[in-house]
Amino acid sequence: MYWRDIGYLCKPIKRLDAMRRTTKAGYDRREVYCNEKGVKRNEFYQAATAGVKPELCIEIKAAEYRREEYFEYDGVMYRIVRTYPVKNENLELILTTLVKEDV
Repeated sequence: MYWRDIGYLCKPIKRLDAMRRTTKAGYDRREVYCNEKGVKRNEFYQAATAGVKPELCIEIKAAEYRREEYFEYDGVMYRIVRTYPVKNENLELILTTLVKEDV
């Protein structure tokens, strides 16, 4: 793999509003090098039975992942559905597109 794609691991920034409720005020983004991979057929069907539609698989270095909830790639924000360790200290992130109310 060439590690020539760039993505962003994102954590929501939470703030208190006037009513002292927690709200999202954007994302704290951290740039990482990554590889785009296809979602495996078995992964796709297992997720579909659970009601989740995996759309993208991204491979990053495992040391760069700090339990972020979101990943931005090619200008699209995704939710990280699950992570999977693979060989050579890499990590696969299974991603699904955010629904409007999740944003």
